[in-house]
Amino acid sequence: MKTRTPQDAPFIAAPRITTVAGYMLTRLAEAGLASVFGVPGDYNLPILDAIAGRPELAWIGMATEQGAGYAADSYARLRGIGALVTTFGVGELSAINAIAGAYAESVPVVHIVGTPALTTREPGATLHHNLPGSDYGHFARMAAEVTVGQADLRPDTAPEEIDRVLSAALRTSRPVYLTVPADVAGIPVLAPAKPLSRVIEDPDPAVVAAFTGRTRRLLAGAASASLLIGHLAARHRVITQVRDLAVAGNLPVAVLSMAKGDFPESDPCFAGLYTGPASAKRARVAVEDSDVLITAGVTLADTVLGGAHDLPENRRIDLAPGQARIDGTVYLGIGLRQSLAILAAAVRSVPPCTVLADLPHPEPEPEVSRGRLTQRSLWARVQAFLRPDDLVIADQGTAFYGAAGLTLPDGAQLVGQPLWASIGWTLPAALGASLAAPDRRVVLIAGDGAMQQTAAELGTLLGQGLTPVIIVLSNRGYAIERAIGRPGAGYHEIPSWDWTPLLAAIGAATSAVALRVSTPDELAWALTAAGYHAGAGRPVLIEAVLGADDIPPLLRDLTRTLAHTG
Repeated sequence: MKTRTPQDAPFIAAPRITTVAGYMLTRLAEAGLASVFGVPGDYNLPILDAIAGRPELAWIGMATEQGAGYAADSYARLRGIGALVTTFGVGELSAINAIAGAYAESVPVVHIVGTPALTTREPGATLHHNLPGSDYGHFARMAAEVTVGQADLRPDTAPEEIDRVLSAALRTSRPVYLTVPADVAGIPVLAPAKPLSRVIEDPDPAVVAAFTGRTRRLLAGAASASLLIGHLAARHRVITQVRDLAVAGNLPVAVLSMAKGDFPESDPCFAGLYTGPASAKRARVAVEDSDVLITAGVTLADTVLGGAHDLPENRRIDLAPGQARIDGTVYLGIGLRQSLAILAAAVRSVPPCTVLADLPHPEPEPEVSRGRLTQRSLWARVQAFLRPDDLVIADQGTAFYGAAGLTLPDGAQLVGQPLWASIGWTLPAALGASLAAPDRRVVLIAGDGAMQQTAAELGTLLGQGLTPVIIVLSNRGYAIERAIGRPGAGYHEIPSWDWTPLLAAIGAATSAVALRVSTPDELAWALTAAGYHAGAGRPVLIEAVLGADDIPPLLRDLTRTLAHTG
């Protein structure tokens, strides 16, 4: 009998070894991450060392932890996942507002926190950044309120816990929280042997059958059907399926403001922006007068609808993450992707129908070129400036509600944060979006109050060599709060900044262009210059001077309701 030699033995690859931090970074890169935002702190330095050793990951050092969270949020909206690294206590609490915003708006952000080494946590000792005493779980308990998964990593369970938490972020499109003790980050562990699981349990076949039968019966008895799109469709990556449904049934399509750009506005089926009572007639007819209304990924929030709407609830098929609902009956376990496929098949079986008839699209506002710059003339100029695939990032207030009234070119998208509505979000968000989608032009529009909240991140943005077009709506304060109540109150006022020299002061090497305009013609000229200079790799800031009490019509309509809800 032949003796087997070592050379004859089957080759078995030795298990690859990495570290706890390395395992975590491998999984993040696998999910699509290429940039990590954050602020250094002594407890997170081992994690930052691991990032520095990964050529596929870029470390983006921010001025503030809150800014890092905002940047990771917008990055995740475009890339499917975002991440930030902060230090224990002071750093993570500075970021928790941003994480809460990601939770409210369903954005998968991974918050990684470097914590004190296990070997230093002696009974009775008080370490810096902690509250008095030896309880190191204060901040994790706070984070649990605004994240869907949490783990405090230990060497023997770190890989499994990382996979569990990251899978939760990807499955739910919500933020998660990972703490890494300083002496755990470098502990050796086995590298991932197979892809991260994204398995979603199949719903009960009986539930699917019941939902399918109910939708078919409802549609068969309907003379018309239409579709309303909300932001959760994009968050759960089913926009293609939503568009397939619209095409399958030749359905009129309206969008909520958070989904603006998720359906082509040049499409004949596009019915416009639905904002409740403030909607144009075309959108109201499509949404409110349809025999069957299909809502996909919709959240009915006060800042989106002004607290009022007239949806046909007993004739509404509501598709949400993890469930569908028809007239009070909930079909648990049916995800958005599956429910959209069921609806697409169902509408193909009924004749195409429409409720728009010959309703015209709203006529554009007439051009205004004389006199002082107003909200009306400003948005007319911005409309002419936009081009396909632009990312319009508009801060909560006059900026977002003015931008919501724009007609977006094909591929362009409005990005905002109206649910959490934390002013100042957009400046760091513009940075995150620019890195997530470097081939798209970013147009940042924010009020002067919002810009002052996070102005430190202008330095970060310029330091990264990014070239957005920034439009600052300079109206001496918080216009949205003036619209809600007591417009003459002193607490709405803010100190005036001279915006035009700011870019040169914090980014002298960038050859930044800054312009100040106060008339429609000046703005038109400045936007033409902005298109040229941004295309040549120079960042541009335009300060647009507006009246303190001037607000877009949509905001005026919505604030009438918000004034009564506080």
